[in-house]
Amino acid sequence: MYDLVIIGAGVSGLAAAISAKWENPQLNILILEKQSKCGRKLSASGNGKCNVTNEVFDEDCYHSSAKGFIADFVKEHSNSEVIDFFNKCGIPLYDDKGYYYPISNQAKQVTYKLLDLCSRLGVEIITDNEVTGIKDKTVVTKDREYMSRNVIIACGSNAWDKLGGSSSGYDLINKLGISMTNIAPGLTPIYVTDDKLKHAKGVRINGTATLHINDSVIRESGQIQINEDNLSGIAMINLSCYIAGYDKESLESSLWLDVMPAFTWDELKEYITKEITNNNNEKVRTMLEGFLPSAFVDYLLSRISINGDILLEKLSEKQLNKITSNIKKLTFTPVLQSDYSRAQVSLGGVAVSEINTKTFECIKHPGLYVVGELLDMTGKCGGYNISFAVLSGMAAAKDIAFK
Repeated sequence: MYDLVIIGAGVSGLAAAISAKWENPQLNILILEKQSKCGRKLSASGNGKCNVTNEVFDEDCYHSSAKGFIADFVKEHSNSEVIDFFNKCGIPLYDDKGYYYPISNQAKQVTYKLLDLCSRLGVEIITDNEVTGIKDKTVVTKDREYMSRNVIIACGSNAWDKLGGSSSGYDLINKLGISMTNIAPGLTPIYVTDDKLKHAKGVRINGTATLHINDSVIRESGQIQINEDNLSGIAMINLSCYIAGYDKESLESSLWLDVMPAFTWDELKEYITKEITNNNNEKVRTMLEGFLPSAFVDYLLSRISINGDILLEKLSEKQLNKITSNIKKLTFTPVLQSDYSRAQVSLGGVAVSEINTKTFECIKHPGLYVVGELLDMTGKCGGYNISFAVLSGMAAAKDIAFK
């Protein structure tokens, strides 16, 4: 008989095991991991650098169907708890403009340190062992059964299937009769229909992206990466979480890009007008390449059907306005894709109404806890999902420690 069986050796499961052992070293803890390696998503997070938390920690940093839960969670917890956890694990962090990373800048080393600490604390880990069901206090795999006083489901979502993401956690939850909200890919590129976008493939440009959906206006700033059929980069990836669930009509021309946010529309037009006055024998393309990437200029001119080789003196007022408007408000229609392979997380999950929001224990199944990404709680880019995984795992562990 175990005191605690944890299903999943990702960051939430490892944090729960370590925290439970810190609280009560006498606990007999087992982690079951269906993959051959533990913490594969953690090892790839933050482009391999592992952004674990953020200086900004408020309601706007998370998505959930239960808005009240977000408010209570950020009021109850703080980024300092996450920082303290990693420091205690022997993983010191540094602050890079509000984003916290391990000093090693190596996500794989973070995984290694957490696994090593589990080993030293006496936590048993069995890999290649997928859980197929939970009956009362018995965890069932295809090979055997494990009895435990408490169980934590920490097996994550179906995002990032190349790194082990799957629907196995959802299957367990459904078998237990626990309600879930709708699932959708989150933190993904935003796909658009624009056959000319290929001209700017690979361009990275700083700008502001705004979604105008019905009466909602959501804005993100940062680097935007242009791909052949989608727009990526941190600004687009954060905005992607807002488009799930809308119909095609609502998304029509809802995405606006401003690739020169330092200028107002009038200031940009005035700047171009001065260029026309001072360099009237310069080509339109050459003028634009003074402040925009060449490949983006090719795309822009192709999109608005203006010959880049015409001289500035030949540019009409209408064409001048068209150039200015498309730099300040380049409009796209997002196309919904059910592609979890490029999703960093999944939106939705176990309904918050099914758990005790302080301890993460299931109301219908005492002794059973759900933590991390399997819940209907998703953070934006910036360390928020790792923060929630750690904090939810710690909360469950604290409740279990002296049961």
